Amino acid sequence: MPNVKSIITAHNKSVLAQKNTRAESTAQCNCRDRKACPLENNCLQDSIIYQATETQKDNQVDTYIGMTENTFKTRFYQHNSTFRLPHKRNSTSLSEKIWKLKDTNTEFTITWDIIAKSRPYSPATKICSLCLEERYPILTRRPSLNKKNELLSTCPYRRKYLLQNMKPP
Repeated sequence: MPNVKSIITAHNKSVLAQKNTRAESTAQCNCRDRKACPLENNCLQDSIIYQATETQKDNQVDTYIGMTENTFKTRFYQHNSTFRLPHKRNSTSLSEKIWKLKDTNTEFTITWDIIAKSRPYSPATKICSLCLEERYPILTRRPSLNKKNELLSTCPYRRKYLLQNMKPP
């Protein structure tokens, strides 16, 4: 008869093996039109630091650095809603810039890139590598649309682990 430790170890191995095969088999993009994917068929990546490069017709370039714990596609749709809906025009510094360009009828294009992939907040270590890795490109890349107060803000992903946000079973 196996002891409890061997039963638990066997169970953990099988659960981790299933998780690894699921992670390998997941698609990187589910866009209907693969040519219109904002990240060249990698839009379903999660926990990433991304860069939006806004280029105007007169070749003036501005960059915006952002991060998301969700998939990039979810964050991309949130950005697009701030570009479309007037009441969200001050949501991010990128949306403020886009609305200024729209108000002056300036032509522009936006390209999206993944800068890094990192781990979100861990309650065990109390560190968010995602937030830490986002700060370096904000400091070093110029011209940047990011505001300096973003460097001093607390981790937005930490809130869900606070005791007041825990739901009873």
